[in-house]
Amino acid sequence: MHLDTRKQLFMDDLFLERADGVRLCVNPPVQHEEPVLLPDRPWEERGISGYNTVMREADGRFRMWYGASMLLGLPQEGAIRLCYAESADGLHWDKPMLGLLPFRGSVDNNIVAPQLERQSQQGATVYRDERAPEAERYKLWTKFRPTDAELEAGVGAGLYAMHSPDGIHWTVYPGQPNPPEQMCDTQNMFFWDDRLELYVGYTRVRETQHIDEAAGGGRGRYRAIGRITSPDFRTWSDTQVVLEADDTDLTIPLPGEKTTIRPSLDFYTSCAMKCDDAQDVYLMFPSVYYHWQDGEFPATMDVQLLTSRDGIAWQRTCDRQPFLRHGFDGSATSGMLFANPWLIPVGNELWFYYKGTARRHSGSGDIQAPSGIYRASLRQDGFISVDAGYRGGEFTTPPLTFEGDRLEVNCDGSAAGWLKVELQTPEGCPLPEFSFDQADAVFGNALRKPVAWKAGRDLAGLAGRPVRLRFVMRDMKLYAFRISCDT
Repeated sequence: MHLDTRKQLFMDDLFLERADGVRLCVNPPVQHEEPVLLPDRPWEERGISGYNTVMREADGRFRMWYGASMLLGLPQEGAIRLCYAESADGLHWDKPMLGLLPFRGSVDNNIVAPQLERQSQQGATVYRDERAPEAERYKLWTKFRPTDAELEAGVGAGLYAMHSPDGIHWTVYPGQPNPPEQMCDTQNMFFWDDRLELYVGYTRVRETQHIDEAAGGGRGRYRAIGRITSPDFRTWSDTQVVLEADDTDLTIPLPGEKTTIRPSLDFYTSCAMKCDDAQDVYLMFPSVYYHWQDGEFPATMDVQLLTSRDGIAWQRTCDRQPFLRHGFDGSATSGMLFANPWLIPVGNELWFYYKGTARRHSGSGDIQAPSGIYRASLRQDGFISVDAGYRGGEFTTPPLTFEGDRLEVNCDGSAAGWLKVELQTPEGCPLPEFSFDQADAVFGNALRKPVAWKAGRDLAGLAGRPVRLRFVMRDMKLYAFRISCDT
């Protein structure tokens, strides 16, 4: 296995070829109780939809694109249009009056798409595409429903792509919906994958959406997540199913007898993305939808964490516990939670945002239920750690080659913790200058803690040579390591 100079995250047991006294531990984020955005405008009278995007620009601005649900009457689910907000700190948001698109005869609002009031756009995933020309710097994907007149004229509903030079003024790409016949009732995720040199999209899978097809296997109607790829954001591959309820999901303990033929849970959204500053790290934050009795009871959703090395094979680490949990009963996070892209570095943390509502999925008419967009934060690279307890533990990697010359770790040893790293031959023999006895102990809590030996820190002489890393630690959480270049 070859390591480049990006971070190596402990998302699975890849680096734990030999392990004793350590375990992988999921570290849920802090879910801050105060909402950062509430529905307080006339065009938000039915609340904020679950499908929203937050990113931070190079100039420090936080930008948000969110779905505002409004009472217009024609689209079958109630019209949803895309709105825009900005923030200097990610906490306090302004909804600028942009003067672009009409709402009930006035353009004094922050609506940016779609163009017509009787069109409906179910939120969006917005992506800043550095590879694209300036006119297409921003792209979005959304479920789109034309007006009734457009539908009668043959305009298709479905998954639409749009582009913009600034994230404010949007134009529909020609040839929509694209891909045609793609199930799109979800937040459809996409990004450029530099590992594959392809655009990768995650959508809802049609093949498992119809009861007549699914019931033949005794499973009933359910939702799953598919993956498609494109070299140009126009021509897409066939859909590959990458996540669906498995035997563990289908046999979860229930408080009473199951009363429907549907499975007890399925996957509503994916929120899948690639971590570009880490090597071969893909993360997914799906909303898991629970329903096992008539009326879709309990009709609730929380968010799990899944990890992958290739974006295709996904692991559900550490017993599938919620990564984003429900709030107290009756609160705006007590019914359904939807994680939204993207992950935003702020100081020592990663911030990301999510929609919360007290409404259950079966309560579509309850427009009075509280809702809003919330912020979660966690340590940078802190999704999953290798933990050693008070009595200590260790693990050894498989043989690795690397490019850099300095080893750094992201670790938290609190007061009593320490860590030492030994370098070994592929056969497991310590290298004399980098043995356990020659290693300096690492103490404390830092994102980029240098590792050294009595001979120094320089590993340049080992670059390209297969070695094992043996981590020995006590009372320590190890989140990531990196062999970087000292430049």
